[in-house]
Amino acid sequence: MRRSCRVWLIFTCLCSGSLWAAFPGLRYLDDVGDLGIPGMRTSVQFGRTQAVWADDSVRFQGRDDDGKRWQAVLPFKQGLGYTAVWQADFDHNSRPDLLIASYDPRNGRCTDGVTLYFLLFNDHGQPVPWVIQTHAPNSRQFFPDIFADLNHNGRAELVVTDCAYSYSEPRPRSGEDRSITGIYEAKDATWSLIKPANLASYTALINDQLLPANSSDWLDQGNRLDPRGSPAIRLTAVFAASDSCRGVWLPIVDGRVQEGPRDNCDELGHDRMQLSNGTVCYDWPTVMVDGEDGREIVAESAHPEPLLQKIIGQRRTVVLAGQKDPNRCSPVLLWALRAR
Repeated sequence: MRRSCRVWLIFTCLCSGSLWAAFPGLRYLDDVGDLGIPGMRTSVQFGRTQAVWADDSVRFQGRDDDGKRWQAVLPFKQGLGYTAVWQADFDHNSRPDLLIASYDPRNGRCTDGVTLYFLLFNDHGQPVPWVIQTHAPNSRQFFPDIFADLNHNGRAELVVTDCAYSYSEPRPRSGEDRSITGIYEAKDATWSLIKPANLASYTALINDQLLPANSSDWLDQGNRLDPRGSPAIRLTAVFAASDSCRGVWLPIVDGRVQEGPRDNCDELGHDRMQLSNGTVCYDWPTVMVDGEDGREIVAESAHPEPLLQKIIGQRRTVVLAGQKDPNRCSPVLLWALRAR
């Protein structure tokens, strides 16, 4: 019943025309949240790309223009949550791209969070991944309104928002403070942070009560990678978060985090990577590895440790992109270049 209702909502959205007003060509393909459920499907085909159930993840796989294989392992939601697949040429390079949107419904405030997994295909038919957390205030329309092309160059712009317990006075009726935390534009199979002079037109897309946006405070979580001129750094070690510290947070009272002395779990509660230049980076990035037989991708929350260990063993040069935490190294994407 839940699945049929979702299809009806998508049909309603398509017929209303609001989807095309947001970003032309954004098209719903399927829900992969039922993969692996006994009696249901184990795979689904999207043109030249196949999605296959792989334990607690979905493996998207295909071949590039040279016939070399590529695969991307992404987590997905089942049960009350679901994972929908969309398609559009986000970067306007005549290559259809994939968006895998994972919803995890919650109770209370800020219940419309969604994780967006992108596979943008470059001029060689290889996917370039990007993962970002955002909110979909108009979720019953399946978030079309957070995509646009307001500068009319054919490339998609994505409005990323955050939501938190409200301390504003007067406090909004919803008890939530919502704000734009970044606007990204798709170009050359990657997403780059942009800071438009006119933010009002982007705010109007969300059609929701938003706090004033200050683009100087935005953290660049884009995935634009350029190995030319990048320092030759390597991974030297990886450390998984301690089970006793994983998920340990500072106490929250009336929606506010209670600051206090940092304990050992602030360090051990995070997955960590050691770089050859001495830098320690926190929390797993999405990992992309290029090899002689093709491209391999593992998303940030789909256990990339074996792939990271493989990169260390092969002594590959790596390039980092994006930043998730303003106070310490926390790359969004790690690209291991082809071994020489």
